[in-house]
Amino acid sequence: IRLSLVGSEMCIRDRFYMYEETTIAAIATSPGEGGIGIIRISGIDACCIADKIFQARGGKFAESTPYLMRFGHVVRGDKTIVDEGLAVFMKAPHSYTGEDVVEIQIHGSMEALRQTLALVLENGAVPAARGEFTKRAFLNGRLDLTQAEAVMDVIEAKGAAALSQAESHLSGKLSSFVHTCRDELTDLITKLEVTIDYPEEDLEDLTNEQMEEGLVTIQKSLADLLQRSEEGRIIKDGLRTAIVGRPNAGKSSLLNALLQEDRAIVTDIPGTTRDTIEESIKIGGVPLVLMDTAGLRETDNRVEQIGIERARASMEKADLILAVIDGSQPLTPDDRNLLSSLKGRNAIVILNKYDLPQETEIEDVRELSGNIPCIRLSAQYGSGMDDLKEELRKITGHQDADAGRELFLTNLRHVDLVKKSLASVERALESVRNGMPADCIVVDLTEAWTQMGAITGDTVDDELINGIFERFCVGK
Repeated sequence: IRLSLVGSEMCIRDRFYMYEETTIAAIATSPGEGGIGIIRISGIDACCIADKIFQARGGKFAESTPYLMRFGHVVRGDKTIVDEGLAVFMKAPHSYTGEDVVEIQIHGSMEALRQTLALVLENGAVPAARGEFTKRAFLNGRLDLTQAEAVMDVIEAKGAAALSQAESHLSGKLSSFVHTCRDELTDLITKLEVTIDYPEEDLEDLTNEQMEEGLVTIQKSLADLLQRSEEGRIIKDGLRTAIVGRPNAGKSSLLNALLQEDRAIVTDIPGTTRDTIEESIKIGGVPLVLMDTAGLRETDNRVEQIGIERARASMEKADLILAVIDGSQPLTPDDRNLLSSLKGRNAIVILNKYDLPQETEIEDVRELSGNIPCIRLSAQYGSGMDDLKEELRKITGHQDADAGRELFLTNLRHVDLVKKSLASVERALESVRNGMPADCIVVDLTEAWTQMGAITGDTVDDELINGIFERFCVGK
């Protein structure tokens, strides 16, 4: 059964391993002007094409010392110069794609980059598709699928914590977890298959107690990983933070104070904010997605009602609530209802307008909200904002500190596959406890083994792989 499982896995990978023998090229740096721009060429003819357009001392690229920068000029067929720069040859299989790669670095002029790329394409390369360099790295065995996806996570990281977790996946931390889990499943499947195929042999049977113990271990590791998936989402996408309160409490002023710019319109007219405004800031290494919402109150205005409905919806799906109360006025019934709804939620109460005489006591707020942290500040004048940011750092600090140490699932595809694997393991565990035949248990364990393999790309088809890499940018 070990050979059978490994063999089926190899067949899936072998369909992709020998990639079509084309040479691809693309601009690998971001659009726009910059100090340096890079043209990346990868494939069997990379050196030959680079020789035709880049003149440098030291002979042909294929005969030069790999990984050594060479100064020269990008030239057209008539020997006119496009730009001067550096070029480096990376010999297969020790390159990003696992193929021969040449990278040409010139000044970051978009016109110079376009002309250089045009020369590369004229001399035999084809334009790289989205993510095709990383796709080739995967197909050539340089990266598994989790590491390939982590490349895009590194590029898109919105904060230090997200970057730390992406680098963790890129280094193979998630891959190692998957391989360990699959090895444990393979061991159980092998022992069960032996008892099914050779019942007459005098072999030591796997007892129900041993099987249950092994499955419980796998179940716990998968369940623990899933439990941390929500923290992984926060690390990657940010903490969804709803700013709520009744009209004119100072929600928009608070948003502007946190952003340090006039993003939201502020007036003394109640109901100015009709729709939800979203902006992001970073507190520590974790981004906060701030949602300024319409004021919560009873109204006959249909447009304002829609805004209030959206405000309540934002509050329900928020990871953190900033409840803004006008501290210069006594608590209203709307304020009391809002504070009561915060019990058990991740929230901070902000008593705003601290620059005015105060009519609301912190003790009353804490009693209504269930001892939610409470801060007095003036969003208009900025006093107390440092206290709020310090409270926010306490909330984001856990994700920021654990990002590099703990293994989190930050990709919805991974979360879905782990959930399916866990469900298969739990079905197998139930079968063991109910005394079901071994072949029934093997079916569920094999399904779990297959789903876990799809995380690293060992048991996926080409349609899924193409879909994943189409999300990448051109040049990566």
